[in-house]
Amino acid sequence: MFPTGWPGIALLLLRVASGVHVIFGLIDMRAEIRAAWALVLMTIVAIGVGIGLFTPIAAALTALIEILNWHFSSNSIAAFHACAILVALALVMLGPGAYSLDAKMFGRRQLTFPASDRADRD
Repeated sequence: MFPTGWPGIALLLLRVASGVHVIFGLIDMRAEIRAAWALVLMTIVAIGVGIGLFTPIAAALTALIEILNWHFSSNSIAAFHACAILVALALVMLGPGAYSLDAKMFGRRQLTFPASDRADRD
């Protein structure tokens, strides 16, 4: 769930790309979105997926945002939105990687047992 090395770096790049897609969608849609709360929510989702905070949820919201951007955008570029949706869905399935806040909060734990507990069992 939290791979390191090249796979972890690849997941970091996917997360950053997904967040950038949402930000560019915001720039494109800012004249059409009149509710300030929607802009704030989309910005929080973009930052969350970029830094790897609750990545599966943030990536699913990113995919939903991109679907809505695609539908409501006046100068919609289908390939741009399709790629953003695919990247977000890949993140939902793959998880955040080791270089994320999720890994810091929910990452691998090493359990160590006191020596006396092991001696009692033998």
